[in-house]
Amino acid sequence: MTSPHRRIGLQSYMKPLASLRQASDRRRGYAFASGSAIAFGLIPLFSIPVLKAGISIPSTLVYRFAFGSLFMIIFLFVRRVRLSLTLGEALQLSLLALLYSASAVCLYAGYRYMPSGVATTLLFSYPIFTALIEVIFYHKRMTAFTIAALLLSVLGVFLLSGCGKGGIHGLVGLFLELGAGLAYAVYMAIFPHLRVHRMNPVKVNFFVFFMSMVILLFVAISVNHRLDPIPSTDAVVSLMLLGLLPTMLSNVLLVKSLVLIDATTVSVLGAFEPLTAMSVGILVMGEPLTVTVVGGLAAVIAAVYILVTH
Repeated sequence: MTSPHRRIGLQSYMKPLASLRQASDRRRGYAFASGSAIAFGLIPLFSIPVLKAGISIPSTLVYRFAFGSLFMIIFLFVRRVRLSLTLGEALQLSLLALLYSASAVCLYAGYRYMPSGVATTLLFSYPIFTALIEVIFYHKRMTAFTIAALLLSVLGVFLLSGCGKGGIHGLVGLFLELGAGLAYAVYMAIFPHLRVHRMNPVKVNFFVFFMSMVILLFVAISVNHRLDPIPSTDAVVSLMLLGLLPTMLSNVLLVKSLVLIDATTVSVLGAFEPLTAMSVGILVMGEPLTVTVVGGLAAVIAAVYILVTH
């Protein structure tokens, strides 16, 4: 029989271990969420050349999700992960695919009305929507630090987008990008509450992307009466990288982060997304580094620091 003193000793030993595991899980969640946002911020780098080559938005997205699905199915076969689904899991994944497809279509459509960096930055409206959804529907209590980080993130994105200097061109583009943010926020908010969140993250994303590909293939054929052919080798490379980095890698890391930390925290860490998009514009596309951009970057970094340290 274990003595009371021994049981108390074991309990006092286990509590610090549990705290260490929780802290480790939070750090991993922060790292996964940040990596996901950085990868997602590369979308314009690979998408704009393809759109300029003449491929329509639905066709571009079909190829994006096709390549993403291809990379994932190879990984799943190598790891010998079973692909069977129950009816309930299939329905839940179909809902996630509809939301993800809607967000992607709105994001890409917004590229027609405003610069890609601004459009991608405006997608970052989703942390606001995510926080509101969790407060209204899931009764989540927001701390003062989370609110401060959220406000700093929004300020940073506002400065990065150039909204304060008339950088938004067209209400249509604005509403498209806000629609993209809302659809993405619903995706993030409901995912941790669905049974499929316990599935292998690569398996989840494979089915979301495959179903999104089928949905958008139907849209492409309905709108343009065909799937546009890929015009060049450069376009093939861009589409493959689009399927690998902002699609496969970003979303696998996103799902892994949502298992470890809450959706609002993941959303705030998504500030790395517009930061990456603007950095690519400055370093790769030769866009100017202005005082406004520096201020925006500082606000985003401050928001992430507050979130991680509190």
